[in-house]
Order: sequence, then C-alpha cells, then structure tokens
Amino acid sequence: MLTCLLNKQTIAVTGGAGLIGSYLVDELVGVAAKVIVIDDFSKGLRSNLVQCAGRIEIREGNLEDPLFATDSLSDADIVFHLASRAYGIGYAQGHHLETVAHNERITNNLVAALAVHRPKHLVVTSSSCVYRDDGPDTVAEVQVFEGEPEMANWGYGWAKRFLEQKCVILSRETGIPVTIVRPFNIYGERYRWVGAYSQAIPMLVKRILDGEDPVVVWGSGRQRRTYIHAHDCARIMKRLAEIGHTDGPINIGLEETVSIRELAKLICKVSGRNPSIGFDITKPEGRFIKSADASLLRAVLGDFPIVTVDLEEGLQRMLGWYRTTFSNISPSNNG
Repeated sequence: MLTCLLNKQTIAVTGGAGLIGSYLVDELVGVAAKVIVIDDFSKGLRSNLVQCAGRIEIREGNLEDPLFATDSLSDADIVFHLASRAYGIGYAQGHHLETVAHNERITNNLVAALAVHRPKHLVVTSSSCVYRDDGPDTVAEVQVFEGEPEMANWGYGWAKRFLEQKCVILSRETGIPVTIVRPFNIYGERYRWVGAYSQAIPMLVKRILDGEDPVVVWGSGRQRRTYIHAHDCARIMKRLAEIGHTDGPINIGLEETVSIRELAKLICKVSGRNPSIGFDITKPEGRFIKSADASLLRAVLGDFPIVTVDLEEGLQRMLGWYRTTFSNISPSNNG
C-alpha cells in the first residue's frame, strides 16, 4: 500500500473550481506543497475557492487548447482530472455529439500532455453514466464496452468510456499509475446554476423554494437514485490516491436509493414548504434505478467513512445555496 503519496507534492486539479473539484482542493491544501487549480470558469465558480485564497495557484484557461493543456500541467507531480462538460438530463437531449466532441478534445489534450510530463500519479473522474441501462439495478465495476452507456446521457457516457480507456492505455505505455473513479449522482451547495439544464437536486430545490405549486417533476417520480455529497466524493478521491488504488475503476456511491418523489418530499420537509407534487411522464427520467455496488469501495477504504454528510444535511445545505444564488436575482432572470 502506498501511503502519504500526496504529502508535499505539487498537485494539479483540473476543474478545481467546480462542485467536486473545489472540495478536493480544500482537502489537498493541507498536505500538498503546492495546489494548482486549472479551470476556465465556464462552470466552476471563483467563490468556491475563496477559503483557499493565498494557498493555491490558479491557472485559468481552456483545456481544449493543446498548448494551454501542456503548459498548465508541466510541473505537476500528481494530477486529479475532473474537468468536463456535464449538465442535467434536460441538456443531454440533442447535445450528445457536442458533449462527446467537447470532452474528447479535453481528453486528447490531457493524455498528450501527461505522456510528455509523466506525473507520479493520475486520478481520473469518470461517471456512472458509463453503465448500461439494462444492467442490474445495483451496478458493480463491470467492463463497459459491451452495449450502450446510459441512454439519457448517451454522449457523456461515451465520452467517459473513451476517457477511461485512453488513460488505461496511457498508463500501460508510460507507467503512470492511474486511479479511475465512477461517481454516482453528486450534489452539493457549490453547484453552479445553469437554468433549465441544471441537475435534479438544485432544480427541485429552486422550484420548491420559488413557491411553485404544483412542483412538476420530470418522469414518474418512481425512478430511484443514490446520492452522495460532493464533500464526501472529494474526500474519497483523495483517500484513494493516498492508498494508491490502481486496480481498475471504482464506484463512488452507495447501494441505498431514494425515489425522486421521496426526494421532493424531503426537500419540502427541510424547507418547511408544502406544495403539491406533480409528474410529467412525457419527460425523460433516465435509468429507472441507479444504485452503486460499494463492495469494492468499502474493501479498499477499510474503516475510512464513505458518508459524513447525509442526504438530509446535504439538502439543508442546498437551502443555503438557494439563498446565496438567487437572493439578488429576480424570478424573471434566474432561469
């Protein structure tokens, strides 16, 4: 087991101002000699990094530019790659090719830069979208080039499959150790609102706190998801790097699920609102059950806790996100 892999290293985090990335930066500043945030701020927020001011270096730019990608990673001992384009299910419809193309440009530039610089370790953020819709309800870390990825996020799923495979090939040809993680449904209060393209939890929080009645949910409401807070996802990613896990992809998620109907009711409970809940079955709802087999994660982490922020606490935090995000925005301008 490799321990203290991150201690006093120069660590680069692509997408470091984003939802997961910013929590990861928080975790790393205490152990790294230097933390480099690589972000174009198209989704990441500078406000997510204020608590680390003076302790990080920000390299602003677009990883779709090969020269920037090469230069920005030049002195990194460890690289955590989180930069990608992913929105809610509303965006995916009609944007599959655009999503693949964008992420492929980043992936190709990243791989080329890493082949030149050869860091000591690479942590790659994939997605649960790589899994097939017709697989088991609770998904273990299976190979993913049989059948299609999750159809509701088809383009994004393919982009992440390509990312995983290219990084495996990079590792074999260069010897760079690679950790591949597949997070399931990450949420948190550092989310950047993207209007109708936003993800389920921020979308529901906004509709409920905006006073909509009824609140209309996409799909039947019976579809089930496992959720994990971005803070916990970041903690786990850091720990997997410290352990040096390179034995194939690993899920970050849990077996326990909540239905979207139950989720909406829980948001109502924590917010003190009581609207009626309606369902639009003409809208896509994605895979019916997304549940992560966490057996491998538990075996690798040992007594390291997976969850420190439970769903109810996380939703309480999302109420603060709503107030911060929309307090100075009129309803006509916030969609």
